Parts: sequence; C-alpha cells; structure tokens
Amino acid sequence: MRIRTVSTILRKELLDTFRDKRTLFMMVGIPVLLYPAMILVGSQAMMVHEKSMESSPVRVCLAAAEAGDAEVMKSWVADIRNVQIIDSPNPKEALAAGKLDVVVVARSGLLKTFDADYTLPVDLLYDKTESRSSEAVRRVEDALGEVGRHELARRLEKAVMNSEYINPLELRRVDLAPKEKTSGMVIGLVLPALMIIVMGLGAFYPAVDLTAGEKERGTFETLLSTPATKMEIVTGKFLTVFSMAMLTALLNLASMGATFFVLFAQISSGKAGEFTLMLNDPWRVAAMVLLIIVPLALLLSALMMSVAVFAKSFREAQNYLTPVFMMIMLPAMLAGTPDAKFSASVQFIPIVNTVLLFKDVMTGKATWEGVFAVFVSTAAFALLALVFAARVFQREDVILSEEPGMPLSFRRRDYAPRTAPSPGFALTLFALVMLLIFYVGAWAQGRSPLWGLALTEWGLILLPVVGALWYARVDLREALRLRGFSRMQGAGAVVLALSMLTLIMGFSAVHDQFLPIPDSMKEAFVPFLAGTNSWTGLIGVLLVMALSPAICEEALFRGALLSGLRQSMRPLTAVLAVSVLFGVFHLSIYRFAPTALLGLAITYAVWRTNSLWTGVIMHCINNSLAILLSVGKLPKLLADFLESAHGGTGGPSTAVMAVAFAGLLLGVGLMEAANRAAKKETAPPELPLRSGI
Repeated sequence: MRIRTVSTILRKELLDTFRDKRTLFMMVGIPVLLYPAMILVGSQAMMVHEKSMESSPVRVCLAAAEAGDAEVMKSWVADIRNVQIIDSPNPKEALAAGKLDVVVVARSGLLKTFDADYTLPVDLLYDKTESRSSEAVRRVEDALGEVGRHELARRLEKAVMNSEYINPLELRRVDLAPKEKTSGMVIGLVLPALMIIVMGLGAFYPAVDLTAGEKERGTFETLLSTPATKMEIVTGKFLTVFSMAMLTALLNLASMGATFFVLFAQISSGKAGEFTLMLNDPWRVAAMVLLIIVPLALLLSALMMSVAVFAKSFREAQNYLTPVFMMIMLPAMLAGTPDAKFSASVQFIPIVNTVLLFKDVMTGKATWEGVFAVFVSTAAFALLALVFAARVFQREDVILSEEPGMPLSFRRRDYAPRTAPSPGFALTLFALVMLLIFYVGAWAQGRSPLWGLALTEWGLILLPVVGALWYARVDLREALRLRGFSRMQGAGAVVLALSMLTLIMGFSAVHDQFLPIPDSMKEAFVPFLAGTNSWTGLIGVLLVMALSPAICEEALFRGALLSGLRQSMRPLTAVLAVSVLFGVFHLSIYRFAPTALLGLAITYAVWRTNSLWTGVIMHCINNSLAILLSVGKLPKLLADFLESAHGGTGGPSTAVMAVAFAGLLLGVGLMEAANRAAKKETAPPELPLRSGI
C-alpha cells in the first residue's frame, strides 16, 4: 500500500467534505453556538420560571372540621408570600379545574385537638403534574411546619421539659467530597453520552457521503478506475471519516468545556478563576480523554463505513445507519447511570468501557492501567471493524452492484420476483415481529400463558413472515429452504441437538455464577407447565412450547433472516448475525448467551444442509428435552446425564462435557460428510479421455 496514494485520496476527500457548507455548520457551527445557547437559554428560562413562580399567588382553600377552626387556620397561612385564601363549595373539583393550588383539610377539630395535646391530622391536596401546585404545597408545608414547631415549644414549656429531651440525636450531613470530584461527577454524567452522540454524528455523514453518496453520484467507478488499489481507497476514505469524527469530537469537547467553565464560574462566587479548582490536574485529564476518544473514533468510523457501504443511495444509507446509531447510544445511556462503575469486568466492552472510564477520569479515580486497557480493547474492536470494512470494499458485488432493492410500496405488482428477501427487508421483518411480540404477544401470554404463546408463535411470527414474503413475491420454497435432507444429515442434526443441549446446560451452570437468573423469572415459567401432570396436558405443552417454536421461529431466523443476510454477507458473518439476533429475540439478558449458542448450532446446520427441517428437528429436540427434564418425565438415565451436565453449584461434570463435546464433533463431521457426498452427486460426470489425434 502506497502512503502517497492514500494521502492523496485523503486530501481529496477532505477537500470535498470541507466544501460542503452543511458539513462545516454541523462540525463548527453547532459546537460553537449550540452549547452556549443551551446554557444561556436554559438559565434564562429557569430564571423566568422561578420569577413567575415567586410572583404567582398561592391559591389556598381551608377545609376545617369545625366552624371556629377556620380563623385559626387562616392565621397559619397568612404569612405565606402572595397568598390568596379562596372558599369553595367543592374544593377537589376546583383543584382539578386549576382554580385552586392547594386544599388544606383538617380532619378533626383543631382547637379541641390542640387543647388536649393530641396530634392534628392535616391533608394537603394538590396536583403534582402542575408546577404551580407543587410550588404552592411546598410553601404551605413550610408554613405549617413552623406552626408545628411553635405548638411543640408551647407543649414542652407547659410540661416543663427541655426541647433536647425529645431530640436525642442531632444529625448533620458533612460532605467531604472536594470541589474537583463534585464538579467532575456532574461533567462525567453529562459529557460522555453527548460525546458519543457528536462523535457518531461526525462519522455518520462523511461515511454515508463517501460510500453510498459516491455510488448514487456515479463517481465510485471513476475512483476505482484510477491506479489506486482498493485497499488504498478504503484506507483514504476511512482516514477521512476518522479525521472528521475526531475534529467534531475535539470541537465539541472544547465547546462543552468552555460552557461548563462559564456555568461553574456563575455557580461559584462569580470569579471565573475559581474554576481552576473544579478539575484536579486538568492536563492529566486532557491526556486521558485524548487517549480515550482516539480508539473510540476509530471504532465508530469503521463501524459506520462497514454498514454504509452496503447501501446504494444516500437515503438508504441513512436508513441503515439510524438503527446502528441507536444501538451505539444504548450502551452509552446504560453506562451513564449514576450506579454504573468502571471495573475489570467491563473494561473490554466497547463503548460501555469508554463512558465509564470517562466518568472516572472526570472524578479523578481513573488509572493509567485502566486507560491502557480501554485503549487497547477499543482499538482491537476498531481494527476488526476496519478489517471487515476493507473486506467489504474488496467485493465488487457490493461496491458496483446495481441490483435494485425491494421497493417501499403497498402494491404487490411493484415487487419483482426474487428467490430471497433483501437484507433490509429481512431485518425489517424481524423488527416487525419483535414489535408484535412486545405489544401483542406479552398481553396475550399474560391473559393465558399457553394459548397466548400459541397465538404468538403462529399468529405473530409465522403468519407475518409467510405473508410478507408472499406479498413481496419472494419464492417461499427457496427463501425458507423448504427442502428435504439425507439420513446422514438428519442423524447429524439429532446428534448435534443432544450434544448442544448438554453443552449449553454446562455453560449455563457457569453462566449462572456470574449472572444468575432471578427467581421471579423462573416462577414466570410455572404457569406454562401447569397442565403437565396428565399425558394429554404434557402433549399439549410440547406441541405449543416445543413444536410450535421449532416451526415458527425457524421460519423467521433460519428461513427469512438467513436467506436475506446471505445476500450481502459471507456465510460465517451471516451465521453469526442470525445467532446473535436469535439471542436478542428472547428479550432477556439472562438467556441471551445460552440462546445465541443454541442458535449458532442450528444456523450452522441449516446452512450446511440447506434445509430448514434440520433446524426444526434440532429446535424441537432441545425444547422437548428441556421441558421433559423440568417436569421430571425424562428416562432416569438421560435425566441423570443432563443433570450431571448442569452440576448444580458444583459445576458441570468434566466427563459428561467431554462426551458432549465429542458428540458435537461427531454431529459436525456427519454434516460435513453429507455435504461433501451431496456435492459429488451433483458434480457433472467427467468426460472420458480420447487417445490419438
């Protein structure tokens, strides 16, 4: 790879990017103008709101139990600033209509209660959705609290008692956190998520423009016709995206830092110089932040380019990258919670480790060892994403493909006949099914667990999949891989299913030590197994919980999704992607890893056999044996074998795991042998050699 060629491409792309006024405004205008404007407008709005609350009258209605008590209650609230006492025949309705702010209700005789030295129950009725009512109830509480203190002093004086007698403890909070740590905590809660957003936006638009944008303008072919190699082209484009992401991040950090400088200076005594005390060793903080954001910019740039290159137009690339951007923001928001801490267990999780380490840097708790670990791990993920992007750029079917995608149309005749859905269509179908399950399936299963699950599988998974593929004129037989399989492939599927169930149970035993399944989640499965006491009930449960998911879920994952992703991904990448989505599908962090491992084995089997039915067999065997084991209906020998695989608190049995691993190898071997045999049968016969001239 020639450095001079890469630098030429880099200068060319940067020049084109800076010629775009919209890009300059997004990078320079927004950081310089937006954050000060936010502080200025926000602070002014708060001041106006506080002034409005101070000047607005407190409309109070007093409801006394006896006639003589009303005058005493009026004296209680008379000292409240700007108070209006309003009589109302129906105070609750007036409060709901916004004509009152607070209703004070004395639920017993005031004078009689105080004369007897009893406790007077008082209700303060207000509307917490109205800021005016909330402010009013606060003022009334302060006034009534003062009344209570005066009455307490009167009673103590009457009883000739010291006030310290009823106050054995005097609690006083003493905050020992230094100013540097306090301000760092505030910055660390706000800045990381904003940093991810602005850095993602900084990589988003250049990545789209330099890939899908060039395809749409027809300039990609011109660039490929130059003497530059594809690796030099992708390197130059990647460095352009990385430069824009870094420049955007640095400008935003500088603007946000200046904004926080002004904010803390206003909060303090008004001397801007005091802000130097708000960060401990600012040069050390700046060096750590720079080491954090460099690999993060590399990762986001490579990720954006890897996805955008699959699009054929600017708009399509935006559609592809929008969910990616949301996926990036999710771990950033989760890591931004106050209780999330940076530890050895999270320092290798991309984006999460960056956000948590950033918080520690701001509060002065970060170490150079942690910075180094995050730098190396994030750079490693960035390198993997860049390698993937480079491999994609090497594929002419992705770079130069002019095959139209599936049209966004409600007319069936607009769809051209296809043997498989497009990747975007398949992922959209997956998202649609997830939404249906979330909104309809959860409700149905809450009403009737078993029948709700049956409705979910057949009505919310299989029906939309088959209906959408048919409507888009996709060949159902090809897309869903509705083909037969050989006996060797069937034997391999059975052996693979039994081995994977054993291995997953062993994995779950170790997994539970780090992420144990809550008891509430285990109890949620009990209603599904309620009818297993009888054989008819057990068969019904197996049909709903084993056979139905095996057919319906396989049609979605190993059918539509696998066929769609294979259109633009290599087999291994598509298999891994479908497996991960299969784990996500079950909507539980506790079940994600075991389910994804099972999905990996099933997806591999369907890919190698090119038959959906092998996946159905494996899925059905796994679910059936798990159900029979949980209700105690398995033969004792098999049940003991699987129980020893789980091993309880003692962990899985080494011998059983070795047998299961050997079975896994046997199942894979049978699959591969059957695949080679099928290729030999379909290969054209060799022509006999002819002797002579």
